[in-house]
Amino acid sequence: MTTAASRPAWQMWLFHTTAPRATVLIRIAVGGIFLSEGIQKFLFPGELGTGRFAKIALLPQPAVWANADGIFEIICGVLIILGLVTRLATIPMIVDMVGAQVLTKFTMAAHQGAWVYLHESRVEHGQLLGLVFLLIVGAGGWSLDAALASRMGMRRNENSPLRS
Repeated sequence: MTTAASRPAWQMWLFHTTAPRATVLIRIAVGGIFLSEGIQKFLFPGELGTGRFAKIALLPQPAVWANADGIFEIICGVLIILGLVTRLATIPMIVDMVGAQVLTKFTMAAHQGAWVYLHESRVEHGQLLGLVFLLIVGAGGWSLDAALASRMGMRRNENSPLRS
């Protein structure tokens, strides 16, 4: 039988969490927004999908980028809500939020000022902070990650060095 101590470091990083059960609330909020936004890219392609991406002059083939972004938002949003490979699912969404800032919001700051930028980018900032939180602490006690960790013999240890 494999013990938690003999588990590869990547398994410990991916599944182990000592975060409180209430972390589920952050997962529902962050994952729900990504799931909703991903679906809307396909429901309203002119406003939120291909049409929106076509306005970003730096991106060739806006349909490809919009569809890929929508698919990633849907898949990662569901994974985050379920608490399944949560840390892994946060990584592409962090890239997504940084990309949204760089490609759409920074030009707004340059042309309309800091206050307009801060107002218009509040969702991206909230999402980004929620993602970084989940990347650091994991999915929490009420998650599929915690269930898998328990099955693999990784106990919830409050004194764990992984506890933040």
